[in-house]
Amino acid sequence: MIENAITLAELRVLVGYLGEQSPAWWGSHFFGSSALAFLTPVFGRSAHQAQYQGVLEAARRIHDDHIGVGRTLHLFHMPEHYEQGAAQLIADRERGEALFAHTDSAESALARLEALSNNQQAEAGPMLVGEFNGSLKTPLATMAGLYLDAHRRGVQCYPYLREAQ
Repeated sequence: MIENAITLAELRVLVGYLGEQSPAWWGSHFFGSSALAFLTPVFGRSAHQAQYQGVLEAARRIHDDHIGVGRTLHLFHMPEHYEQGAAQLIADRERGEALFAHTDSAESALARLEALSNNQQAEAGPMLVGEFNGSLKTPLATMAGLYLDAHRRGVQCYPYLREAQ
């Protein structure tokens, strides 16, 4: 489970960072050039946590608007135990900072996203990845591939899973 939480947290950081780049998928600027200068005096050593939580909420709202809420899961809305695992990793100063290592440039973020993904063809709008079966390993790699292709082609894609009934 910890491996899935690490991948989940890292993908959120990468997609959150890329989602604020031009053309932006959402209007937040938590990864902007002055964001840490603004956040650090207020949040101190937890400024990365503030970045993470801010972009998480901005991305969650956009995804929910496009996908809908209910029995669906997406990168920014997962079952509670995965949410808690990702939050604990971000709260751990050393591990949390390591998750932000590839947010210095879009090229670096895209290269890391490619390393975490499997090859996918993205379409604009919501894309069903499959049904959630308890494991996130394959769905996260698929989502990473969809976000990567979407960003490269300049389309907005919102991959999601359907909760098992």
